[in-house]
Amino acid sequence: MKKVSLLFLTLATLAMAKGPHIPYTHQGFYSTDNVQKAVHFVSVEDIENSLKGQPPINVSFDIDDTLVHSSGYFRYGQDHFQTDPKNPVSYLHNQKFWDFVSKSGDEFSIPKKSAQDLINMHLKRGDKIFFITGRTPLSGQKNYTSTKLSRTLKRFFNLPYEVYVEYTRDTPTGGYQCDKSYYIKKHNVAIHYGDSDDDILAAREVGIRGIRVQRAYNSTNPQKMNGGYGEEVLINSAW
Repeated sequence: MKKVSLLFLTLATLAMAKGPHIPYTHQGFYSTDNVQKAVHFVSVEDIENSLKGQPPINVSFDIDDTLVHSSGYFRYGQDHFQTDPKNPVSYLHNQKFWDFVSKSGDEFSIPKKSAQDLINMHLKRGDKIFFITGRTPLSGQKNYTSTKLSRTLKRFFNLPYEVYVEYTRDTPTGGYQCDKSYYIKKHNVAIHYGDSDDDILAAREVGIRGIRVQRAYNSTNPQKMNGGYGEEVLINSAW
């Protein structure tokens, strides 16, 4: 891969992470490491067992690299939606790019098996599911309404009902530091799943349980340190 492509791929996620940049406090590992270091690994069964005896709860999921592998869209955006030749991630601030992604409804993304296993477990328990993404929605679209993305996710994960999507536009609101904190609190979520540092920090900002999902090895997002904050890490969740 050309060096310029590596720069594009690295900067792409940096531009989408608007939460506080807090140093890691624990020894973790990157999904691409040859050896996965000892962290607080949990399996789907472990999570289910930890909830035994509890009534149904609300849980939320990030979308990119948590539910689906969607890097193809972002790679395409680098080539076709740049607005500033001096800024390799200018496409992330181009509404036309987000309209392209929204209109396609992630039909070309790949659902993750680990996400399906989690969703199956929570549905079996009677838990209510919410989706929260840092993406920008389609022009003129109201937040938390039926979209092509929400219908695709319903099909991908065999959901019994359509789960509307909260779009944060990667912008903190409600006086919080992290962009997803307000929406996690809004829906009274007890567990939030995500692959980014911001997902874990947002969960902690509102005082709930945040569980790290590992990024795919070939994600265009730079790898984050799984377990870097001492959080639980879902084992075998890079796919």
